Amino acid sequence: MANLTLQSAQDLIGGALRRINSYAPGQKPEGIDVQDALQTLNDLLDAWSIDTLMVYGSNENILTWTPLKGQYTIGNPIVGTFTGTLVAGSNVISGVTIPAGLVLGGTLTDVLSSVPTGALVTAIGANTVTFGPGTAISTQATPETFQFTVPGDFALARPLRITAAFTRVGGFDYSMRVCSQEQWTPLVYKAQPAPWPILLYYNNAHPYGIINVYQAPSQAGELHLWTDTILSQMTINQTVNLPQGYSRMIKWNLAEELWPEYYDDPVPAAIMKNAKTSRAAIEALNAVPMPVATYDSAIVRPSQTDAGWILHGGF
Repeated sequence: MANLTLQSAQDLIGGALRRINSYAPGQKPEGIDVQDALQTLNDLLDAWSIDTLMVYGSNENILTWTPLKGQYTIGNPIVGTFTGTLVAGSNVISGVTIPAGLVLGGTLTDVLSSVPTGALVTAIGANTVTFGPGTAISTQATPETFQFTVPGDFALARPLRITAAFTRVGGFDYSMRVCSQEQWTPLVYKAQPAPWPILLYYNNAHPYGIINVYQAPSQAGELHLWTDTILSQMTINQTVNLPQGYSRMIKWNLAEELWPEYYDDPVPAAIMKNAKTSRAAIEALNAVPMPVATYDSAIVRPSQTDAGWILHGGF
């Protein structure tokens, strides 16, 4: 039995428009209806990304510390555009007026989806830009627009929240406490070096988040950073794997959002009910249980000899 639901933005939009009786079953939405609904869908996903009850999981990002560096930018925002032409099977964009700010390692995207997903700038010429991995999916003889990013110290999508972190050195994991600004500010000497950091404060700035750590790592240890999943923006033909329950929730809630764009009447009670119940099911699944109080075994039961002395220090 499949654990995921494979859907495209076109499928989700079609399902929502059928729920408001704008299209008949089997009829494929097209034209301006699709573009308007796609914008509404992406607004909905963007809003849900900041609601922890709508986020279905965490990502473990494996990064590397820079020795003696205590502050890092994190993010990979789009900062500019340029135009150029492209030939299918090639990885060189020609006829480019090189813009200020274009750097190696930035991510490339284009409106017509000729550049493969995940393409990075690998070389910058006098009027050419080379990317990889992969080559152009289609030919664009008429200059089209390409977008480029400028990565921070950590070239991830800017996290909305960091939930946990640890440093791995020599096969051992050393935890860090994620603290608030109020806990971070009183530290007197924030540049204090140590083998690995013990405290992390994340400033969710825009367009780059800022990670501050105490103490500054003295070696290039392996940082494991846990961040909330961000519900990605979609293109019309993009296919995504959705966890159980999300397809239904998106269609009913998108229908609720689209209704006022098509009708002057109030949103029907059936649409509101299905949108609410489908959303509530996801929120219940993603809710974090309250921590259960635990006590040291020596408090709640008498100490007794056992063979575990090597773990707890003796009989």
